Amino acid sequence: MERRRNSRLEINRVCRLTSPRFGNQTLVGITENMSRGDVMVVLQEEPAGADLPQVGDPILVEIELPANHAFGRKCMQCQTSVVRVGQAETGGLRLSMRIHKMRFQDCGEDFSADQKPGEAVRELLM
Repeated sequence: MERRRNSRLEINRVCRLTSPRFGNQTLVGITENMSRGDVMVVLQEEPAGADLPQVGDPILVEIELPANHAFGRKCMQCQTSVVRVGQAETGGLRLSMRIHKMRFQDCGEDFSADQKPGEAVRELLM
């Protein structure tokens, strides 16, 4: 049974994930597909020393967008909550998340260096 609210596009972009469950750790993943209200991410490595994400957990996802000479480097920052957790064919952890809020911001040289992970997590919870 198809339960998707919007059609998904296959979009493979590097992203960073932060969550209170991960502590100060930032996880790196690749988006697998995305729609207007949902995103699926495959983590490159499972969180070490942190709990695995669970359904309902809030996660801040920062997706690096392609560079544009007119606008510079931008990131799409999404406040999400986990809907499903599973294993990808590659063996990594696959997260399906519902997007609640989205904004675009500048990406620093080292991909969002202008905002510390702790600040991002505090902002997510507000």
